Amino acid sequence: MSRKKRHKKKHEDETETVEVAAADASPVQGEADHENEETSDAASDPSETEASGPQAVESELDRLAAEAREMRLLAQRKQAEFENYRKRIERERIETVKYAAFDLVRDILPVLDNLERALEAAKQSATSETESRLREGVAIICKQFGDTLMKLGLAEVDAKNEPFDPHVHEAVTRVESDEHPEGTVVDVLQKGYFFKDRLLRPSMVSVSLPASGDSSDAHGRHESEDEAVRQGE
Repeated sequence: MSRKKRHKKKHEDETETVEVAAADASPVQGEADHENEETSDAASDPSETEASGPQAVESELDRLAAEAREMRLLAQRKQAEFENYRKRIERERIETVKYAAFDLVRDILPVLDNLERALEAAKQSATSETESRLREGVAIICKQFGDTLMKLGLAEVDAKNEPFDPHVHEAVTRVESDEHPEGTVVDVLQKGYFFKDRLLRPSMVSVSLPASGDSSDAHGRHESEDEAVRQGE
């Protein structure tokens, strides 16, 4: 091939390469031009961008402030609930310790009753020196036993010659009496006791009635007494 033909061939190849490169670059140039247009549009309305920015920040701050208030209120409620729970548990603990011996003392009371009955019987029937010493021994045991229970918190209910109180007295019988006002406890059949500030057992008592009066008055008094007994029960 002659030199002239080779030169012409080379020139055609270079022209073809430039055309292909230009064709490949056209889409990229189009995308770049589109992005430039979008950027230009965004930049052309700066007021919208500036307005949306502060509003979004303010809205977010309001939301966060509302959440903070809600969390603060929730924490305060939980703290108050825990404090009430702690106080209730403490009260229950104190009461449990205070009345721990309540049931035990109640179960022991019949023993004290029997010791007192034995002592009373010994007083009435003791004739010999041996019986007198036995009575003295029972009296000592009864006193020691009672004193021990008193230290634990046992206290006797006032009953004899006191006005009938259905909250601490249990009326068993009614007796006519000129010496006592109506509704007075004239005799104690079984002692009642408190354990600290709680009623452990009511006193079983006899209550006075007038020795005379018309039947209607007596009937009315009986009804009043029955009502008081029912309230005590």
